[in-house]
Amino acid sequence: MTTAVPSPPADEQELLADALARPWYHTIELRPGVLTTGAVDHRRIAPRLLPADLGGRRCLDVGTFDGFWAFAMEDRGAAHVAAVDLERYDQADWPPRNRPRLLAEGGDGDPGERFRIAARLRGSAVERVLTPIYDLDPDVAGGTYDHAVLSDVLLHVRDPVGALEAIGRVLRPGGRLVVAEEINLRLSLLSPRAPAAHLQTGWTDYGWWQANVAGLREWLHQAGFRVAARTFYVIDAVKAMRQWHVAYEVTPDPTAPQAADRPR
Repeated sequence: MTTAVPSPPADEQELLADALARPWYHTIELRPGVLTTGAVDHRRIAPRLLPADLGGRRCLDVGTFDGFWAFAMEDRGAAHVAAVDLERYDQADWPPRNRPRLLAEGGDGDPGERFRIAARLRGSAVERVLTPIYDLDPDVAGGTYDHAVLSDVLLHVRDPVGALEAIGRVLRPGGRLVVAEEINLRLSLLSPRAPAAHLQTGWTDYGWWQANVAGLREWLHQAGFRVAARTFYVIDAVKAMRQWHVAYEVTPDPTAPQAADRPR
């Protein structure tokens, strides 16, 4: 027997129509079978990077933006999901020479506008935490977490190791962090063992670093993490963003200085 899906109230129908008319960064299922038109689509790779069952676990999505990873962890039964983002675009770690122009183009804008629309239409209980990544700690984040995701964020920060250390402060002992980042394929092939990164500030508005595979691993090592697994993939995205990525699944290294004790 087929059960009819009830129609949403009129105000939610209007909200859904508004959502589908917007450009999105993430492809997100707002209703069963109803998707945003996102510049990037993580649905194919998500089952390779996330456990099928996150039941009972506290999960954190750092740099959530439209919210794909937060909602994906919620869909996998997480007991609690928090999504970290900035309150305003002007809190972003923009390269200094680009900052005046970017401020004029909308620095007072709200990065979470689409997130809130998606959360309402999905009936989501994800909690949004507003803070720069460097300021993460248990008081700010609402405690510590069993599982965290950081996706395509390190290329946008001036201090990748400092950002990773901040996440380490809110990850429980034995917790898992998935770090998925665009990689510089040429540097990875030329220097497979030597850590390296290409500085992007001369040709991108928002980017700082594009590391090679060894460079990302070294950032993780310096921040106090131990690699548990590695996955390579090409992201499903519009052509300009269709880049090779590596995802490292890492755990806190018990032999490293504790993140809470390292200077901020």
